[in-house]
Amino acid sequence: MSEAGTMNATDLIFQLRAVQYLYAGRHVALDSIDLDIRRGEQVALLGANGSGKSTLLKLLDGIYAPSSGTMQVLGRDIAAVAAGEDAFRFHREVGLVFQDPDIQLFSATVLDDVAFGPLQLGMSPSEVKTCCDEALGEMEINHLADRAPFELSGGEKKRAAIASVLSLHPDVILLDEPTASLDPRTKWVLVNLIRRLGEAGKTIITATHELEIVPIIANRVIVIGEERCILADGPAEAILQDRALLIKANLIHEHLHGHGGDHTHTYTSTSGPAVR
Repeated sequence: MSEAGTMNATDLIFQLRAVQYLYAGRHVALDSIDLDIRRGEQVALLGANGSGKSTLLKLLDGIYAPSSGTMQVLGRDIAAVAAGEDAFRFHREVGLVFQDPDIQLFSATVLDDVAFGPLQLGMSPSEVKTCCDEALGEMEINHLADRAPFELSGGEKKRAAIASVLSLHPDVILLDEPTASLDPRTKWVLVNLIRRLGEAGKTIITATHELEIVPIIANRVIVIGEERCILADGPAEAILQDRALLIKANLIHEHLHGHGGDHTHTYTSTSGPAVR
């Protein structure tokens, strides 16, 4: 729930009140969303596939406008941003990394993709180079600068997509399932890079259903249920220990079987046994 009563208003980045979003004007994608997010928070949006996590990120990024309710981002009406009002400047401050990096990587080389935003801002060649070097360095992919995106592995593409957002020095970074479809080694490399961005003071909001990465990338968790509304909002440790809540949100499930007597095991929604 909202913490607006206890926060400094100048630190408030996102403020949503009774926000609803309808696909095609009739299918509920999100419902009754009340949410405040402060500058510098590291937040995980937890929910099963189809719960509305990606839709919420697109609302936060000004790609969508709410169907009803009110929504302020950095003091701006998000409906105006979604309509195109000063949208490029807004996206310099709030950057979204899509689940599919091929959506963001469209240039001949990784460097061209990372340089695209700074060039659109009219920066000088030296400023563009500095921004690109910093972004590539933060993602540890300087050695990939001259490679074509189609030559990269899945993990390299994810890091290049994040670098293309970082080159604009946004205050807020939104990540949609950043570790999806990655092998274990690549996943944990990326998780640690995301952790470091948060430690550097960025506001990071990550949509995921992978519970094991949450303690590393977030100190606050917002759980979105299959009814497409917020089920819980609180410290990561408390949320992850609430077994009944995670079952209700379809993030873990119980499997009842009968070897040596009926008993249950708890599983995550996507992998092997979870800690009970």
